[in-house]
Amino acid sequence: MNKEIILLAASEKYRNYCIAGIDTSTGEWVRIISEDTSICGAVRKEDMQYEDGTFPEILDIIKIRCKKYQPSKHQPENYIFDNQIYWERRGKSTIRNVLRIHPINQKEYIFFDTNKKIQKDRLSQIPQTEVYSLILISVQTPIITVKQWPERKDITMNFIYKSNQYSYISITAIDYKNRYLKQEEGSYRLPDNTFLVISLGECYDKDDCHYKLIATIIEKDS
Repeated sequence: MNKEIILLAASEKYRNYCIAGIDTSTGEWVRIISEDTSICGAVRKEDMQYEDGTFPEILDIIKIRCKKYQPSKHQPENYIFDNQIYWERRGKSTIRNVLRIHPINQKEYIFFDTNKKIQKDRLSQIPQTEVYSLILISVQTPIITVKQWPERKDITMNFIYKSNQYSYISITAIDYKNRYLKQEEGSYRLPDNTFLVISLGECYDKDDCHYKLIATIIEKDS
């Protein structure tokens, strides 16, 4: 089967890529995964290129050959792609066009609460029909925080969504992460109404939790 998506996430996952977008026909989320269990289904860079050797960018319209629908308990949007077929760029979209087929989310909470992670046991108790792992939202007072620890530098975001404060949500959006890794420790304000794509990650073995990850940041009027 072929899936045509507007690419809304190409973020860091196990030193490879988390790929997701909106189906141009249905407006539903599609998460593209590989069959490589050693990287938890992440997509390798060499497997996501176009025939001319270039690579996808956010808001590209892409046709991807998929082998099958492969939902998991925490990620019901998963489709396994065929890594023998080049991805095909069909055009370029805008956030305005995305919102015509997939309006911003109106759920009360991001993945069921205001914490930065959700326990695996709690997620397992939620009816499968209510589980989702991708969300497109518009936020207020987004602030990127750069924190230097002895072993690494962390890039996170605080913001307000539906009048609730969310704090220290990890950023996996590669462009923003790379940009702010070069900055000094501190807080950096982004415009109100910035769009975020947030993904629910794989279970982290050390605490049995799924973390909420900011996969894409699109500042207003992009």
